[in-house]
Amino acid sequence: MAEDDKKTAGIEPHDTRVVVWAVPATIECSETFSIKVGIKCADECRTDGWTLEVRDHEGERQAIATTHDEPWADTTELHYAEVSLTAPATEGLHTWEASAPMNALDIPHTDGITRFGVRTVLKPEHCITVVAVDAETQTPVEGAKVALHPYRTLTDEHGVAEVRVPPGEYRLFVSGKKYIPFRHDCAINADVTIQASLVEDRELSDADIWI
Repeated sequence: MAEDDKKTAGIEPHDTRVVVWAVPATIECSETFSIKVGIKCADECRTDGWTLEVRDHEGERQAIATTHDEPWADTTELHYAEVSLTAPATEGLHTWEASAPMNALDIPHTDGITRFGVRTVLKPEHCITVVAVDAETQTPVEGAKVALHPYRTLTDEHGVAEVRVPPGEYRLFVSGKKYIPFRHDCAINADVTIQASLVEDRELSDADIWI
C-alpha cells in the first residue's frame, strides 16, 4: 500500500458542498460573464487553495480556478473564486456544472458538485420603458418588480425601468409590495413606453361587498 494510502486508510471522507452564486439572469449569446463558486467542508476544513472547475452543458471544461485565501464575508470557511466564462452561442437555458475534485488532499473528501442554469438570449434590439405609478395618486412607485420572462429589473426613484429585449411577444408583469400585479401582453418590434397603473391591494369593506 502506498504511503499516502496508509495515512488515509479508515478515515471517513468529509462531506463537501459546492455552491454557485452571482449568475446573471440572462446573458447574450457568446458573451463573457462571471460567476462566483465556493467550497465548504462539513467538518470546517479550510478550503482555501482548493481547485474548482466549471463544465458546460456538453461536458466540456470551460474554466479552472483556485479558491481565495479569505472566505466569503460572514461565512465560516466558505472559500470561493470568481470565474470568467463564455456563454453558449445558442439561445436557451443550459445546465452547467461546477465541481471540486478531491483527489489530491491529505484528508479524503467527497467530490463536491452542483449544477446551475445559464440562460442565453439573442442580442436585444429594442428598449421597453416601464413607468410604474400609483393608480390613485399618480405618484411614481419606486422598487416595483418588472418582469418580461426571462428579463427582470426594478423601477428607480422615478418609477421608471428600462429593459432591452429582442423582437418578439412578451407578457409584462409589474408588481409592488402593496399592489395588485399589473399585466400587459405586447408584441415588440420597436422601442416602446408602457405605463403601469398599480392598484393598491386592500381588503374590501362591507360597503364594497354589497355595492
